[in-house]
Amino acid sequence: MKRIILLILFTLSILNASDPLRVAIKPSEPWVMYDKENRPQGFSIDLVTQIAKELNRPIEWVYLDSVTQVVKSAQNNQVDLGISAITINTKREEMVDFSHSMYELGLQIMVSSKDVNLSPFTTLTEQVKKLFSLSGFFYFLIIIFIMVNIRWYLNIKSSKEEKIFDTNYLKGIYESFWWALTMLITWEAPKSKGFSRVLDLSWHVMGLLGFSLLTAMVTSSLTAKAVGGSIKSEKDLIGKYVAAVATDAPREYLDNLGANVVAVKSLEDGIELLRKGEVKALVHDGPRLIYLANKTNKALQKKELLVLPHIFNHQNYGIVFPEDSKIREDVNRILLRLRTPQGVEDSYYDGLNKKWFKN
Repeated sequence: MKRIILLILFTLSILNASDPLRVAIKPSEPWVMYDKENRPQGFSIDLVTQIAKELNRPIEWVYLDSVTQVVKSAQNNQVDLGISAITINTKREEMVDFSHSMYELGLQIMVSSKDVNLSPFTTLTEQVKKLFSLSGFFYFLIIIFIMVNIRWYLNIKSSKEEKIFDTNYLKGIYESFWWALTMLITWEAPKSKGFSRVLDLSWHVMGLLGFSLLTAMVTSSLTAKAVGGSIKSEKDLIGKYVAAVATDAPREYLDNLGANVVAVKSLEDGIELLRKGEVKALVHDGPRLIYLANKTNKALQKKELLVLPHIFNHQNYGIVFPEDSKIREDVNRILLRLRTPQGVEDSYYDGLNKKWFKN
């Protein structure tokens, strides 16, 4: 009789172990991503796949769109667990149970490389490009051409003592051209009278105004970059326009900090605002910002985005379970085992770090 009971219990345990493990996931690079065939991949996917393997359970993926949905699905016992990049906090702990920490991290700040580049030469180049577009440069050449011809014409009509250019058109225009460039920068007025003198003075004043405008633009740009580039820690975010995902924890932190928070639907939207200069920074979990900065810079083939090394508001990611979950303790033991090095070899967890966060 005892043997029969033990056999039944053993059979039931095998059947139960083979039940699919319902895992709720939501996209969050590089924790959870989908390939072209909609198959999940990423740090969290590799981790939970190994956990399911050690539990001897196949996985049934439940695709969701937000952390809130993942937490609620666990709260309502619709899944066995949920995993992505889910921060452990007291508000969520009231609704679900968490595993031990599966990743330790903190918030970091993404800024535009333009805001930390204070090179006057680089700034001058940028402002010259703004001031002289291709069409603007074309109009500038037309104005010079007109001025050169007018000045040469006045020269050949002037008295012999006032002539400074050759009367031959080509030679005279060449000399007049250098007069135009010189008079823009410095006042080396030739002997002239009447309208020629007025033209010399007017052309020089135009040059002074142009250089004054360029100087003002460069000075203003350097000042703005000095202010924007002064962001070194979270304290420097106070009073500045900072992007944060509307539904994520960093937004609440920034609100309490005193930053002017610009809520966005996704980090990609925040990066777009940062690139346009509409915000001074983007705040989120460090590893994800670094991953997206590398991805964006690689696509643009230039280092446009930087993630500052300063880490603040330290936090942990965890796996969510329904309350009183029967597998939570088993998962916790597996997590600890996966993080334990095997002699001189890296642990499974260290291998995941190198795979997904090598850059």
